Order: sequence, then structure tokens, then C-alpha cells
Amino acid sequence: MRCWPSSSRPSCVATPKRFSWPQYLTTLRASLRCPVLLVVVTVNRAVARWAAEPIDIGPAGMVLVPLVVGPSVVPHVVDPSAARAVPELAVLSALAHHHARDGLAIAKAAILAADGLDEEKSSLYADVVLGAFSGAARQTLEAMMAAGEYQYQSDFAKKYFGQGIQQGRQEGRQEGRQEGRQEALTEALLRMLASRRLTPTDSQRARVDACKDPEQLLAWLLRAATASVSDDVFG
Repeated sequence: MRCWPSSSRPSCVATPKRFSWPQYLTTLRASLRCPVLLVVVTVNRAVARWAAEPIDIGPAGMVLVPLVVGPSVVPHVVDPSAARAVPELAVLSALAHHHARDGLAIAKAAILAADGLDEEKSSLYADVVLGAFSGAARQTLEAMMAAGEYQYQSDFAKKYFGQGIQQGRQEGRQEGRQEGRQEALTEALLRMLASRRLTPTDSQRARVDACKDPEQLLAWLLRAATASVSDDVFG
């Protein structure tokens, strides 16, 4: 594979994703037979800068331009009503702007938005937001939420913040991250199999649905990227 270097772009050798991303898009386009778009979501400003750089596919103007959703385009969601309207955006805002002056206010709005969701999402979203903070900022946020400054609606939130935030944080972080990673890997694996037209058998699909081990799911995902048949993935 040849690289056409440019002084304004990161080194092709140092950024393997700039080779793999075009491959993902062409594979998906061939599978779905429709236009596709590369969207990069990141809360890291440095990543947002290099990810936004056009990717030279080859000569004759073959260029891929990713659509990057980075901190500069993520709004500061401070109003609890606006946060409840789009809880996922509120959580992303808290991750992107936790160092900002209004970071604590954004985090509170995101946690309040999570309070209106089911217990599984409430646990995961609240822990993700708290995980973005450390030291005094985290202690301040926990104290504000535990002090009853807001009226929570769900039994989960009342328990999480009012009856033992420390225990809830420790247990919720471990379980929430494990479960969230498992769900993300399962979805990624199924999408990879579909995009490469590797149709799993009923027993293989049952193994995927039943698997709770993120490391096993990751291993299957890596195999699916190069496998010729589904048996190569699950053998």
C-alpha cells in the first residue's frame, strides 16, 4: 500500500486507523449498496484535530473526509430540561466539558437527565459522568448530588445519591462498565459479521447472545475482521 505524504497531515504510518477507516466504509457501502458516512465521536480535542484531517485514498482526487463530533461542536448542556430531552447528549457534554467552568453544572444536568431513564441506563450514565471527574471536583459533585439539592424521581437515584453514594459508585462502576462494554462489543461483532456477509448459524448466534465475557467477544470481533466463513470466527 502506497502512502502519499503531506506536511499538513499526520504520518500514515503513525495512524493505522487512517488505513482501516476507508476499508470499513467501502465494505459497508458494498454490503448495504447505499451512500455511507464516517462519523468520529470523541471528547479529546487532539483526537478531534487529527481525525478531521482528510484521508488520501489515492491519486485522482480520491479523498475521504471524516465527520468529527468533538468538544468544539458539543454544546454545553446546563439546563436540566434540555438535558432530559436528550440524555445521551447531556452525558457527552459532561465528558467533553468536565474541565470547563460550568463543568459541574453540566454534570448535574446529565445525572438528572439519567434519573428519568430505566435503572440500567441510570446506573451506567451516572457512573460515566462521575468517572469524568477526579479529586476535589468529584467530591464536590458527589456532595452536591447527595445533599438533596434536587428532587429525584426514580427509586434508583434516591438510593444511589441519598443512601450511600460511595457504595453505589463502587458497585455501579464495575457492573456498569462491564455491562456497557459487553453490549458495545456484541453490537460491533454482529455489525462486523453482517458487513462481511458472515451469517452465523443458530448455535453460533446463541453463543453470541449468551456470552457475558468482553474478552471473548473481542476475540470473535478480531477474527471476524479477516475470516472467510463464520466457522473461522467461532471455531
